[in-house]
Amino acid sequence: MGDAPVKLVATDVDGTILSYAQSISGKVSTRTVEAFQAAREAGIAVVLVTGRPVRGLRGISSALGLMGPVIASNGAMTYDLAANTPLDHQPLATQSLFDAKDLIQELDPTVAFAAETPQMLHMEESFARGSLWFDDERRRAAGIRDAEITMGPLDETLERHTARPVSAEGFAPKVPVLKLLAKTHAMEADAFIAAAQERIGHMVTVTHSAPGVSLLEISAKGVNKAQALRRYADSLGIDAEHTIAFGDMPNDVEMLQWAGTSWAVGSAHPMARSAADRIAGTCENDGVAEVLELLLKGTLP
Repeated sequence: MGDAPVKLVATDVDGTILSYAQSISGKVSTRTVEAFQAAREAGIAVVLVTGRPVRGLRGISSALGLMGPVIASNGAMTYDLAANTPLDHQPLATQSLFDAKDLIQELDPTVAFAAETPQMLHMEESFARGSLWFDDERRRAAGIRDAEITMGPLDETLERHTARPVSAEGFAPKVPVLKLLAKTHAMEADAFIAAAQERIGHMVTVTHSAPGVSLLEISAKGVNKAQALRRYADSLGIDAEHTIAFGDMPNDVEMLQWAGTSWAVGSAHPMARSAADRIAGTCENDGVAEVLELLLKGTLP
């Protein structure tokens, strides 16, 4: 850690402090809860930085005692859960959104799409099929309200053909989209992201965070966890040197590179492991909690 005291802890959620097996229930281990509460009591600011939407963070934030600002949707939305107020949001421009969608569809005509907005998840039927989103009973059992989803072709549900023209930006979105999702069964995940970055990387940010699933997460150009975290840290008067970050997937890479010290959990994707300064224990073995415990004891090597 060097001589710089830690003032801010930034952590991913799924696969980092919450195992993928528990991602639907949102049940965080007691050890992790206690470690984050101890960090807060020691005067260290803590922020969740995740690909999840804001509405998927209330239960986890409450369990961790962190009902304040969160950075959601891979940096596209910073939101104060306690005040129920957005602090910052960076949606996709409609022109970029649909241009990217069309180019991905040319790459693979079988791709299924979804779009995350501040209010709900828009999904094509082919995207939802086979998941809990497509099963009313399973979805409601997971606590997902019907009002949080809308099903249908994105061109229709996002009102593509009635977008409002604006200057050089192209079109103003009638429905602000924080993240476009594209899923395929025709390519492996890493191959899909590589092909997509070559095809649309000049106009949008492309990443992924779901292990074993070929799922692209597409945000406005320049939007990622690192830039949103930097803006949030600036608002607290904290710089990168005094920030420690934890993550496990490619969408964490920029954040891990930006933080003064970064840790990939032992179960992390190779890209996250390469970007991090150090490797913690696995998510399933409370690797982040262990690092925080050692940090607070002053025994972190």
